Amino acid sequence: MTSNEDPALGIVIFVADSSGAVIGVNNALADATGLGPPQLLGGSAGDLLAEEVPWGVDSLITSGLDRNSFTGAYVKLGGPANPDDWYLLAAVTTAGTRVHVATPSWQGRATDRLTSIYTTAVAHESDATAQGSSLDRAAAAGRAEILSGLKSLGFAAYDDLLRAALPAEVAPGLTLREPPDDPALASVWAAAVAADRQVERLQIAHAKLLDVSKRLIDIANGLLEQVEPMAEGAAQVMGAAGTLSGSATPLTTAHRIQTAVEQTGIRLRALALGVERSRGLVLHQRLMLAIARLVDRALLDTLSRSTQLGSGDLGLVVPLVGALHTLAPPLAMGSARIAANLTRLAREATEAAGQVRMLDTSLTSWELLAQRFDLPSSLIPDDLDAKAAAAKLDDLRDLARGAMAQTGAGATGFSEATTGLARALRYAPGFSFAL
Repeated sequence: MTSNEDPALGIVIFVADSSGAVIGVNNALADATGLGPPQLLGGSAGDLLAEEVPWGVDSLITSGLDRNSFTGAYVKLGGPANPDDWYLLAAVTTAGTRVHVATPSWQGRATDRLTSIYTTAVAHESDATAQGSSLDRAAAAGRAEILSGLKSLGFAAYDDLLRAALPAEVAPGLTLREPPDDPALASVWAAAVAADRQVERLQIAHAKLLDVSKRLIDIANGLLEQVEPMAEGAAQVMGAAGTLSGSATPLTTAHRIQTAVEQTGIRLRALALGVERSRGLVLHQRLMLAIARLVDRALLDTLSRSTQLGSGDLGLVVPLVGALHTLAPPLAMGSARIAANLTRLAREATEAAGQVRMLDTSLTSWELLAQRFDLPSSLIPDDLDAKAAAAKLDDLRDLARGAMAQTGAGATGFSEATTGLARALRYAPGFSFAL
C-alpha cells in the first residue's frame, strides 16, 4: 500500500468489553481474517492477532491503555485470509470498552524491522511455556524481548517507535470516502469531517513545531558549547586575580566573570532542558493526533458503508465517537502545556540574552586588566561573541513565541468538533440514547 491510497479501504474495527471479550466487529475484520462474526465475537481481543505476533504485544497494548487510555502497535491479524499483511492497530479505552482500529500499514521499514524482533520474542515465549511458565509470564518474556530488540534500533520504548512511524501512516491530505446515502447520517458525517479537518490542521501545526524544536535545540546546545569551556578559564582568572596586589579591582572583576559564567551556563542548560521537554510534549501529541485520525477515519468509513441504522451501527459508531471524546481532553491539555512551556522558554531566552551580554562586559573588563598587569595570554579566556550569541537567543525567543501561536486554538477546535459530533449523533434517529 502506498501513501497515495485511501487508508479508509480495509479499515478493521473491533470493540472489546472490560474483560477483553470482543463484543463488536465490522465486515472488514471478517474480510481480513476470513472468519465470520460468530467466530470473531465472544473471544479475546488478543486472539484476533496472528500466531507470529507475540503475546507480549497484547501486553504492551494493555499497559499502554492503562497508562494513557490510548496506544498502538504493529500487528498481523489471525485467520486464513491475508496472513502476510501488516496492520497498524490503534486502541483507545472509553466508557469501559476498548475500541480497536487497524489499518493496512505502508511503513515497510518499520514492519521489516519488527519481523525479526517478533520472531525472536515468539521463540522466547514458546521456551517459557515449555518450561512451565504461565501465559502471563511468557508474555512478559516476549515483551522484554521486543523492548530489547527496539532498544538495539535506538528506540527506548514501543511508543518511541510509534512516534517515529505512526504520523507518516496517518499523513494529512488524504482523500475522504463518499458520504453516506442515509440522510439521517448527514449531520453526523459532517461533524466527523469537521473533526478530521481539525486533526489534520493540528498534525500540520505539530510537524512545524517539531522543526522549530530542532532549531531551538541547535541554538541552545550551540551556545552551551561556547560557554561551558569558559568555566575552567574563569577558575584560572580567579587564581591569577588573587596574586595581584595594590587593587581590589582584579578580584572584583574575576568574581564577576566566574559568577557570570556560572549563571549563564545554568540558564542555558535550563533552556536546553526546556526545549527537550517541549519536544517530548510535541512528540506525544503527534502520537495522540495520529491515533485520533485513525479513529475518525474508521468512523467515516463506518458511516459511509451504512445504508440504514441498525444494531451494527450502534455497536461501532457510538464507541468510535466515545474514543474521540476520550482523546479530546488530553489533546487540549497537551497543547496548553506546550504553549505554557514555549512561553517560559521565550522568557528564559530573553533573560539568558541579558546574562550573555553581562558576561561579555565582564570578559572585556578582565581583558583590559590582564593587559594592564601584563598577564599571560593564557589567562585571558576565549572571547564570547556576545552580539551573535544574544542574537541567537533573541531568535530562540521569537521562534518560541511564533510556535506558541500554533498551539491551543487547533486543540480547542478539535474538542468543539467532537462535542458537535456527539450532539449530532445524539439527535440522529436511532441514536437518541447514545452518549
